[in-house]
Amino acid sequence: MYNFILQIFIMVSLGVVVFLVARTLPRIKETKTDANVAYPKNNWWDSLPLEKIDAVINSFSEKTLRKIKLILMKTDNMVSKQLNKFKKNDDNGNNGNGLVN
Repeated sequence: MYNFILQIFIMVSLGVVVFLVARTLPRIKETKTDANVAYPKNNWWDSLPLEKIDAVINSFSEKTLRKIKLILMKTDNMVSKQLNKFKKNDDNGNNGNGLVN
């Protein structure tokens, strides 16, 4: 019964949110901007090659993330080998704390 009441409450809340959004939509007007307006180009950041900078950053981050992934995979393999060594030692009669049965 508790789950049913909780589900009803969630659905009513969702309905209220949808109603409020639908009510405010008519207030939003589509404004057309004039594409022919000439803006002055005296800002220093307008001359930056942003596409090239973005490509360099993407390339650098991709290479860095791949190197980090490789290091993590090597570390994982090293830890797995150590765990397997411990497991093999436990199969030889040890009970995990270094004592023989």
